Amino acid sequence: MCNYAIVVAAGKGKRFGAAKQFHLIHGIPMFIHSIQSFHQNRHIHTIIVVVPKGEIAAVRQLIKRFKLEKVKKIVAGGKRRQDSVLKGLNQLKRQSGIVLIHDGVRPLVAQSLIDKGIKLCKRYKAIIFGTAIGDTVKEAKNRRVVRTVPRHNLFLVQTPQFFDIKLLKKAFRQTILSEEYTDEAAILEAQSIPVYIFQGQRNNIKVTRKEDLGLIEKLL
Repeated sequence: MCNYAIVVAAGKGKRFGAAKQFHLIHGIPMFIHSIQSFHQNRHIHTIIVVVPKGEIAAVRQLIKRFKLEKVKKIVAGGKRRQDSVLKGLNQLKRQSGIVLIHDGVRPLVAQSLIDKGIKLCKRYKAIIFGTAIGDTVKEAKNRRVVRTVPRHNLFLVQTPQFFDIKLLKKAFRQTILSEEYTDEAAILEAQSIPVYIFQGQRNNIKVTRKEDLGLIEKLL
């Protein structure tokens, strides 16, 4: 059984102010750090990278430069995250195996998390990792607090997310994709397909703003 990783690096980085996946960390583009995590993992057989259309040639050169032989496809992303993921997913001709979906701007994913996710996915078919929210959560409207949200069942969700390939493809086919989904688990949830969550790792940080870079650079 083959395991695949789809690294999504097609964003525009509006909050960051630039296409952050190409920002250099210790001289290496951020998304390359993300790819290397999967390239080093013995359970991952094939990697697909989704990038902006105009960057495909440059990314192909980077993949060659860093000797990332497991990268078999580089494809152009879509307008939204779910469109980009679907373009990567369409490259998988197999119906069996596990596919991991990962943010190209989350460069600190640990080998132990990848190993654990694959093991759990074999049993549960759709699993994600997250960290429990420790702070008090408020819902507000026009700056006025509406209510305090009970936090005991709330998680901050991470990638990679792990899915049985056949199950994820089925969810994409059956979901109305005109609606926007911020992660792949939400697409399964829309079809009432069970998704299971487990404790993630605090260091598995997603770079959203430039202030995040200092910590990422230290941890890498």
